[in-house]
Amino acid sequence: MKELASYLEGHVRVVVSRDGVDLVFSAHRGPAGSAADAQSRIPIADFLAKGVGPWPWFDLHDKRDALMRVLGALGAERPAWTEPLPPDILDLFERAHRGDSSVIELLAMGFDPDPLDPCGASPLWYGVRSLSVGIVVALIDAGAEAGRRIELSARGERYTTILHEIVRVGRAVALKHALAHGADPAPVDSDGATPMHVIDAAGDHVNAEIVRALARAGASVNTPTPAGIQPIEQAAQRMLPATVAALIEFGAEPGRGLDALLSSWVRGARGTACRAADVVDVIATLRRAGAPVTEHHRELAAVAGEGPIQAALRR
Repeated sequence: MKELASYLEGHVRVVVSRDGVDLVFSAHRGPAGSAADAQSRIPIADFLAKGVGPWPWFDLHDKRDALMRVLGALGAERPAWTEPLPPDILDLFERAHRGDSSVIELLAMGFDPDPLDPCGASPLWYGVRSLSVGIVVALIDAGAEAGRRIELSARGERYTTILHEIVRVGRAVALKHALAHGADPAPVDSDGATPMHVIDAAGDHVNAEIVRALARAGASVNTPTPAGIQPIEQAAQRMLPATVAALIEFGAEPGRGLDALLSSWVRGARGTACRAADVVDVIATLRRAGAPVTEHHRELAAVAGEGPIQAALRR
C-alpha cells in the first residue's frame, strides 16, 4: 500500500493509503509507526463521488487539507463535496448538529431553515440526530422539509428519509408537526421500509403515539416490506405491547403478530429467557384482539420450554 496522507481525528492519527482500486483508512492510537487499531476501505470511485463516509456530512473540518492531498495524489479534480459551506450557513449546520437552542433565534432572524450541504442533507437532519426536540420543531415549523431523502452511501443505493429518522429516535411531537406541514406519512427507504417499520424498541408508549399519528395522516399499518414483513410483526418481535395495540387499533392483523412473536422467541429464547414476561404481555394483547392460537403456536411454545408462555396461550 502507498501512503497518501494522514490527519488527526481527536487523539487518533488516521493514515490514508492506496491499495489498488481502494483507499484504506487506518486508525492509529499509539505512537508513529505502531500497528493500526482499525481499518476501513472505500473504493476510490466512491470516494471521488462523495468523500469518506459515513454520509452525509456538512464539512470536512480537520480532514480538509489531508483529503485534498489525497485528491491531488489521485490526480482528481476537486469534486463538489469538497466545497465548504458559506460561514453563516456552516454556523447554522454546526448549531443544529450540537442541538443548540440558538438555532431558534437564527430562524427568528430570518435564516433559511432548509439549506443543503454538498451531500444533500439539511440542518433538520442533523438536528434530529442531535435529539434536540425544540430545534427540530422550530426548523419544521419554519419550512424545513421533513420528508427529504438522505443518501447513506456514495452512489445513493442506500438511503433513508428525515421522517424515518424522526420516528426511529421517537420524536412524536416533531412527527406531528412534520405531518401537519404536509409530510408524506409513508415514504419508503432503500430497504422498502416505511416509518412504521423503523419504530425503535425503546419507549413503547411513545411508539404507540407515533403509530396513531402516522395512521391518522394516512399511512397504512399493513404495508409490507419487499420481504413481506408488516409493522405488527416487527413490533411483536420487539415485545412492544402498547405499539402492537395501536397497530391493531388501525387494522393490523393480530394473527400475524402472534406468528412472528413465537417464531422469533423460539429462535432466541435461550438467550432472552428473562423477557418471558414481556412475551406474555404481547400474547395477551394479541389474543384480546382475536389472534387465533394454533397447534403450531403451542408447539413453538413447548420448544421454548417456557411455562408462562404456554399458559398464556391456553387462557
